[in-house]
This record gives sequence, C-alpha cells and structure tokens, in this order.
Amino acid sequence: MKVFRNNAENLPSGEKMHFKVVRSGGGEYIQEEEVLSERDMEISVNGTPVARLRCTPTALTELVLGRLYTEQIIRSIDDVAHLFICGEGNIAEVRLKEKIAFQPYTGAEPTCCTGNLQLRQAEGTDGEIRGLPRFEEVANPEPEMVFELADHFLKDGELHRNTSGTHSCYIRFGDGRILGFEDIGRHNALDKAVGAMLQEGCVPEECMLFTTGRVPMDMVQKAVAARIPVLISKSVPTAEAIRMAERYRLLLIVRAWPDSYEIPCGG
Repeated sequence: MKVFRNNAENLPSGEKMHFKVVRSGGGEYIQEEEVLSERDMEISVNGTPVARLRCTPTALTELVLGRLYTEQIIRSIDDVAHLFICGEGNIAEVRLKEKIAFQPYTGAEPTCCTGNLQLRQAEGTDGEIRGLPRFEEVANPEPEMVFELADHFLKDGELHRNTSGTHSCYIRFGDGRILGFEDIGRHNALDKAVGAMLQEGCVPEECMLFTTGRVPMDMVQKAVAARIPVLISKSVPTAEAIRMAERYRLLLIVRAWPDSYEIPCGG
C-alpha cells in the first residue's frame, strides 16, 4: 500500500521585504515587495541519497515523484511504497517496492542551469542516453491545443504575479484538463507537472507540456523520459535540443503564443 506524507504543505513560498527604489532625476522611496523563497531538499531512495535540489517549497510530493520518473528511477507511481517529506521541506525519503542499487550522490544540483540529469542517464559512446526510448512517431496535436496552453501562460501563475521570480510548466491531460506548477527552476517546474500526471493516473502519451523557459537538451531528455510526446515553450531551444527532439521523435514547439508558434525543422 502506497503511503505519501508531505509535512511541508504549508511552507511559505515567499516573504515580504523592503526595497529602495531609485528613479532617474533623483527621486527615491521605500516599497514593500514579495520575494520568492527557496529550499535545499535532499531526496533519498531506499536509504541512499540520490539528489539534492534547490527548489520552491510548493508541490513537493509532485516534485519528488516527477524527478524520480524523469530520471527513470521509477517506471510508474506503483513502484513507490512510501514517500515522506519532513516539515521543513528539506528531506524527502522514498522507499521503493523493489531494491535498486544506487551510487550515493553528493553534489548539489544547479537551480536552473543546464546539466540537471545527473543520476541514471549516463551517455553512451554514441552520444545517446542509455535506456531512453524513442516515440513511434511524431505527435500531431491540433493547433488550438497549443494556443490554449500559451493562453494559460499569459494569464500568469500566482507566484510569478507576486514575485516575478518563477518559471512555470503547464501540463495538458488527454481529457483536456490543464494544471500549472511554478518553481525557481524550470526543470523543477516540469518535474512537478510530471509528478501530477503520475498522481492523476494519466496516460503520458496523451499529455502535452508547456514550459516558460528556454529549452536546452536536458529539458528534452526529461520530456522523452516521461514519455510525453509534445514539449512546448514560449522561449527558444538550443541546436542540441532540436537534434535530440528529432532523434527521439519528440514534437518540439517553440516561440509559442496564443496566435502563433514555430516547429524546428532541423539544419
């Protein structure tokens, strides 16, 4: 029986601080603004540390589940027997139904730079990622689905409205529902969306992701590992991300707005 317990559900995601505003011409004044909070969280699996994340303390259960899934540590939510997050939000303990051997992880993950897949996906000699499956064919969603996700981005998330400091990731399920998640790191926001997909029991191949951040190669890796065939961004990709999307038959959509978007066509 799965047991998920998150004792950090009520952690503040931001706090009020004062700023001196300096205007051209010599004017200045003090104003109060909300500033985003962040936490260091260590994830251990079967007693072995496997990741240290710098994250916004919201949707932490989804973050842990999504991270384990996009790192291919779990194949489904049914692999998890127990998940506990401490009240401070800095320790997550996961027990899997099966024993898996891990090398202890002692590094600290960047907040939002590239290189965020650091555990199980070692590159092979051919430059591909071991165990990362290809989609059978490139997805072909209706344009209105893409525009709908872009429109959700324009409505903005609550944390971003209050702090201007978060990335967002929206996931569209096969039944048309859309959920949004925010974090200081775009990789974390994506993992939260994937974790929600696992909790909802949705079919990955029927889902679509929309990220507000740029798309380096490791964001494509995460979408492919999650088996979500469509990754959309309001920003731009790297050349390596485009090539990886083509290699794994992921549909990559960029510069997405409510009235237009672009699909890279290679070199």
